Amino acid sequence: MQLFQRSLHCSLHRSFAPLLLAVAGLLLTGAPAWSAPIYDYFGPLDEATFGGTGIPNDEVAVASQFVDGDNLITVALSATQRFSNPALTNDGAGTYLATPGSNFGGAGESTNEGALWNWNYFIRVESTTGGSPQLTDYQIDLYYDFDPAFDNPLGSLGRIDVTSTLLATAPPGISLVEDSQNLLFGFLAVDNPPFVDAPGGAFDPNALGEYNFAITVSSMSFPVETVAMDVQVVPEPGTAVLLGLGLGGLALRRRPRD
Repeated sequence: MQLFQRSLHCSLHRSFAPLLLAVAGLLLTGAPAWSAPIYDYFGPLDEATFGGTGIPNDEVAVASQFVDGDNLITVALSATQRFSNPALTNDGAGTYLATPGSNFGGAGESTNEGALWNWNYFIRVESTTGGSPQLTDYQIDLYYDFDPAFDNPLGSLGRIDVTSTLLATAPPGISLVEDSQNLLFGFLAVDNPPFVDAPGGAFDPNALGEYNFAITVSSMSFPVETVAMDVQVVPEPGTAVLLGLGLGGLALRRRPRD
């Protein structure tokens, strides 16, 4: 199993936020994809490591919801630079801006080629009254995108069945899973039932556009919580400036004479 091969981390933590049932229901029933990120708050998630060291956790889309009385589900997503590549920026509202391209970590920190940016997830359940809930009590799905078109429908996204994966690979009683992944990692492009339902096509790290990500949690087919974010791959600043100058020159040349 390659899925979650980098880390499966267990612990109990806490966080608070309201439920977004309507949007979660749309996602779970296969309706058109969201037109904006979904979260309860956008900011720091201090307890998140995303399966590594030094991965920024100060600008994260986070959603939390109480379920089954006293159990608290927290799901979170973010996008960050891969190793020493340039840091990502964001709009403060769940949309991250990345630059195109791929390498082996910026300064050769990895033997695997990847896009210049990673996407990160955090999924946790805890009891506020001393119980021992586990993630496998719920149906959890993690969605990811290979198509740079904006607002792709849910049915076109790749899906990781987190619950099936944990049942097959994780120790009993797991309450937290978090990791940092890259769309160029090979296992994301290959169907591996029931664990991975890969999207069509292939991810092009040089393509400009938007990539959609989401986590949905349900219990007995009832939506519990959803978090979603976008990563927009945009031209490098220097390229954008040159493009702007070029367009400006065209405009000047087209200006009629007096």
